[in-house]
Amino acid sequence: MPSSRNERRLALAAALVALGLLTPWTARAQLGPPVRLVPTEPTGNTTAPSAPKAPAPSPAAQGGTSAPAEQGASIRATALAPVDSAWIGTLDSAGNPLPDSMWQGTPRSFVAAALSQLQPTTSPELQLLSRRLLLSNAIAPAGQDPADRPGLAALRVERLIALGEVDGAIAVLDALPAQTRTDALDHQRAELYFAKDDVAGGCKRVQEGIERYQTDWWQRALIACQALAGDRAKASLGLSLLREQKVPPDRVFDQLIEALAGRPMRLVRLPDPSPILVTLVAAAKLPLPAEAVAAADLPTLRAWAGNEAVPPLERLAAAERATALGAMPASALAALYAKVEFKPDELGSAIKQGRAPTTPRERALLYQVARTDPAAAARATALKALLAGARKRDDFFTMARVVAPVLADLPASDDLAPFAPEAVRALYAGGRPDAAAPWLIHAPPGTAPLLLCLTQPPTAGSDAKALHDAVAAAAGRDRKQATMLLSVMKALDLPVAPADWAALIGPAAPGTLPNAAVWLDQQDAAAGKRVGETVLTTLILARDGDHLSTEPVVVARAVTGLKAVGLEADARALALEAALGAGL
Repeated sequence: MPSSRNERRLALAAALVALGLLTPWTARAQLGPPVRLVPTEPTGNTTAPSAPKAPAPSPAAQGGTSAPAEQGASIRATALAPVDSAWIGTLDSAGNPLPDSMWQGTPRSFVAAALSQLQPTTSPELQLLSRRLLLSNAIAPAGQDPADRPGLAALRVERLIALGEVDGAIAVLDALPAQTRTDALDHQRAELYFAKDDVAGGCKRVQEGIERYQTDWWQRALIACQALAGDRAKASLGLSLLREQKVPPDRVFDQLIEALAGRPMRLVRLPDPSPILVTLVAAAKLPLPAEAVAAADLPTLRAWAGNEAVPPLERLAAAERATALGAMPASALAALYAKVEFKPDELGSAIKQGRAPTTPRERALLYQVARTDPAAAARATALKALLAGARKRDDFFTMARVVAPVLADLPASDDLAPFAPEAVRALYAGGRPDAAAPWLIHAPPGTAPLLLCLTQPPTAGSDAKALHDAVAAAAGRDRKQATMLLSVMKALDLPVAPADWAALIGPAAPGTLPNAAVWLDQQDAAAGKRVGETVLTTLILARDGDHLSTEPVVVARAVTGLKAVGLEADARALALEAALGAGL
């Protein structure tokens, strides 16, 4: 009986080899333990130019120099230390990279420990700074990777994935030397192609990987590719082989493969969503469970939101979350809103409801009204409702970026003057300050001086009295807003007098402060002009949950640090974001 069982197993493996599903070596290899499809932690996007070479380290970084040989002495070959590829970058000059010396003076152990604290955020400025830090080409920090833990290159790729930088992560992986590649890195690379809805590219990497690695993940990934290609025979044989080999079952995966072969399936839960799994869900024409959208990491959200096989309405929730956290551009969410189908009477009655939207479908409806209604008043009303709803969800900056192009086309007028403060705020938050000028005429007095002082260095002709009066008016309206405003002004070295603080003095307020090690090191790094370390610690301390901190003293510390290392434009952008978030 055992002999018969072995014969059947060998026959099945031989059939798979003949079909091209497995290499002969794969069929004989012992399968390892299951590997997760994506990193455990949750994780934009870069079109990579040709990968640059790693900057050459200084002689000191290489561990010293060798003296030239004396004439007549025997010649000895001394091996040079290899160029460290851990921080090969892909940003060109248009991406505004940080200097290649940014890690000078920062030990590798510090960078490795701090990188894990970089997490997704809804702050546009923190998203941009994170991207520039992780994708800039630089001399790697001095030191050695520990033998028992992932190296710095792997940690960097992991953070890019966690932050939803799909194209950037692929570019870095492609730039790494072949000898640094591992099962885990190649696994991530294959998943990333599915995240960008490139099934052909993903399956090409799976085919390459199955020839090198013999784990359950690669076996299942190849079965998924066969199923997606419509080859039911190979996919079915693959599942049979896994069962024959007593591989721990994956019930949902098996059902999805069978669903693609025509077997009915009702998907209630997807416990561990990943790009390749949601690609199978989309191909099977099944809805993605709401809890899977809530639990998915950013590459998985992008995989679902960008899959054209899924109806636009079903992709909205994933697209909104991915856009808020920087994994998709606002233009992609706007395009998706525009694709949702509505009846003409729905568009006509949307404004009459007179309330902020509460669902993705309602937001898509109001977006289409704002974009297409011929009446300027109706468009303004729709925009106002969208922005009001975003404020309630604490998602103002995402919606501002989505509607900024529409708002920029709406002409300012006396009739729309009540909408002017919101229009100005949204255009600045959405990165269109150029389009805000006509609306500033209708905005409250003092708005222009405050915005000007945060966005441009002061000049000899600056109106100090107008700025002082604007600050005083802000203090009279809202103490919290005025405290944030004065804090960031002070951090930017703008004139703030004791009299300006007088109206804001009060007892200590409860709040959340960053980790002490990060807080203190950020000040030391900024004083020492260690650019990379300053940016890294600033990104960590300025984030509270998945938002920019609302603590004025924390934001001021972040702005001060960036300014100290020469990143004044970034310091001003962060100060403006904090002030707008406080209600400016």
